Amino acid sequence: MLPVPDLKRLIDQMSKEKGIDRQIIVEALETAVLTAARKKLGLNLDLEVRYNDEVGEIEAFQFKTVVEKVLIPDTQVSLEEARESLDEDAELGDSLGMKIDTNTFGRIAVQTAKQIIIQRVKDAERDNIYEEYKDRKGDLANGFVQRFEGGNIIVSLGMTEGVIPPSEQIHKEVFKRGERIRVYIYDIKRISKGPQILLSRTHPGFL
Repeated sequence: MLPVPDLKRLIDQMSKEKGIDRQIIVEALETAVLTAARKKLGLNLDLEVRYNDEVGEIEAFQFKTVVEKVLIPDTQVSLEEARESLDEDAELGDSLGMKIDTNTFGRIAVQTAKQIIIQRVKDAERDNIYEEYKDRKGDLANGFVQRFEGGNIIVSLGMTEGVIPPSEQIHKEVFKRGERIRVYIYDIKRISKGPQILLSRTHPGFL
């Protein structure tokens, strides 16, 4: 895995640059390492991964239940072995965790982490946009004509885009790409690609 200072800096930097809750990034890292650990060590193991913020390290543990007779070595440990190597006060039925060296699957974890973090960041950015615009229905906004798609005018609103459907456009009004435009925000919807901000130049609130 990444050296301690690098991991902490990466989390803080990404949180600041993307405006994403730090915990979302931490959870993405934990999920990535857990996924990598299962790929490397097996799906039957009882694994747990958590980020230790004090030392800036992702820690992975394998848990085994203390039993009198071991039938499933992957998830069980004998009382004798548990007291010798894990916890001298171990009792039958205890669940004991053994720390795993994450470097054994670090490369897989890093690749998985990138994919998960990218997706989580996209999801969080979409949520942020929705939260920002959901209460702006009925507001007027300024933007720039970004492009034209199937009769729709796509408007850049800064951090996101809005759509003026043909039905909300003024007849025979023509715009050029890059031209400044004033619009009325009449609705915002959640769709699979993210929030869709619907704009108008014919709505009574605009006129």
